[in-house]
Amino acid sequence: MGLFTKPERMVKLRLAVAVLCALLIVFAGVVQVAHTHPGSAATHADCSLCVAAHITVHLAQSPAPALLTAVVTRVEVTPVRVRASALSTYALFTRPPPASAAIA
Repeated sequence: MGLFTKPERMVKLRLAVAVLCALLIVFAGVVQVAHTHPGSAATHADCSLCVAAHITVHLAQSPAPALLTAVVTRVEVTPVRVRASALSTYALFTRPPPASAAIA
């Protein structure tokens, strides 16, 4: 039998790998935060931790401006008149329609 054939061992292995990855991330964060150089030199171009801390994203192209639209014409909607008897065909209708039945 192989080492990874039992499900219990796979669960333990996955948990161990997950904990190891989390600890490595925490360790790398602590090292970057606590990183210093002796003296007061302003630039440390040869230090990869300093370069990673000060790197920025440069846009290759400026973003396109948003397109604006203008209203060219207005559309008027006329109300549709419905016969009063058409409203009472609903099976659970409880009251008669008003005198002027217009759907707005």
